[in-house]
Amino acid sequence: MTVSTLEAGERGAAHAPPGARARARPWLYLSPLVVALLVWVYGPLVFTAVLSFMSWNLTDTHLSWLGTANYARLVDGRDFPRAARNTLVFAAVLLPFATVVPMSLAIALWKRPGRVSSVYRALLFLPVVLAPVAMAITWQFLLDPLSGLVNVITGRLGLGTHNWLGDPATALYAVGFITAAKVVALNVLLFGASLASLDRGLLEAAALDGATEWEITRHLVLPHLRRTIVLLGMLSLVVVWPWIFANVAVLTQGGPDGATDNVYYRLFTYAFTFFDAGTASAAAVFITTALAVVLGIGLLLTGRRRRDFA
Repeated sequence: MTVSTLEAGERGAAHAPPGARARARPWLYLSPLVVALLVWVYGPLVFTAVLSFMSWNLTDTHLSWLGTANYARLVDGRDFPRAARNTLVFAAVLLPFATVVPMSLAIALWKRPGRVSSVYRALLFLPVVLAPVAMAITWQFLLDPLSGLVNVITGRLGLGTHNWLGDPATALYAVGFITAAKVVALNVLLFGASLASLDRGLLEAAALDGATEWEITRHLVLPHLRRTIVLLGMLSLVVVWPWIFANVAVLTQGGPDGATDNVYYRLFTYAFTFFDAGTASAAAVFITTALAVVLGIGLLLTGRRRRDFA
């Protein structure tokens, strides 16, 4: 490239409209992120959506077009509807542990600041840093029907022993309770972060005016946490499933008699037990759509709360 060419390029850049350069500069900074999203997020989503209309055995390179047969197989079969029902039960079991329980603990710790409160907060957060598989194996020993600590305690209390993970009537609730420990631990921290922005002077002023502890909580603390309750309730139902998957995979493998099967473990079974990538992709599209609806409802409710209290 000659010197005259470089000079011409510099003159052209100098005469370029400043508005165009200003508009292009943010996209230059965002381009690595956009490329990463296209390659690692939206590209696989599009591929999964296309694959959901095809038949592909993961052990073979041959693909064939099936249309909506994979979706029909999900709807007409017995396994996926049962897994969807179990998923809703899991969500119902975990929702109080994602909202009411951690919110109550966070409020109690926030009202009594100090070193002891920090120690309790650290102990509550401990389940989050533990590996899900290690935690599941620990609970497998604790819930052992013959020598587990839980049955030893219930036996000495005269409540008898029970096969918590082997009984279809209790297995789902046992797995849900095990997962709830992580949900509570994480959301206590998040509720505490939300409470950090609440002025303690308001509580002190209300107490001086004669307000009771319950009145302060009801009229000052809870309205401050309304948006956080809705948001964490929705987000917890989205992010909690990898923990449930780990517990189900280690403790019950979807049993007994499909009692702990859920849509995530069913997707894994389609893909890596039956090697049916098409049906697994259809299940993934179903799950992604359901999660998008849940997040949309959460954002809608949060936006309404924001307008109501603006």
